[in-house]
This record gives sequence, C-alpha cells and structure tokens, in this order.
Amino acid sequence: MESYPITQDEIRELKQTMGFRINSKVWAQFVDDHKDGCTSVELIEFVKKYMNPPYENENLDDYLEGILKL
Repeated sequence: MESYPITQDEIRELKQTMGFRINSKVWAQFVDDHKDGCTSVELIEFVKKYMNPPYENENLDDYLEGILKL
C-alpha cells in the first residue's frame, strides 16, 4: 500500500466519506491528536480499528485507499 501525507484539514473532511462508521468523538480526537496530519497508512489503520459496523469488503485496504485518492 502506498503511503502519502494527509493534512489535519483533510482528515477532518474525510469524516463524511471514510469515517462515517466511526463515532464522531473518536474521529475528533484523532483529528486533535494529529495537528501535523498523518500518513494514509495510519489513517486507514485507524478507520479499520474503529469502524462500526465493519466494512464488508475483502480488499479493505484497497477500498479505503481508493476513497483517499478521490
């Protein structure tokens, strides 16, 4: 999986598309904890850990990375 930088503003914006299955408080805490942003790999791992209910996609990493690239 390719790793590239994600800014804090981008993390905030991705709540609607990538983090809609994550509690808003948990997402906001992640945003606050990453003032300098994060990597795409780190964000994907966060989403996989906290999504509820889980995505039912066999290629979840590819799916989530595809959302990021949009």
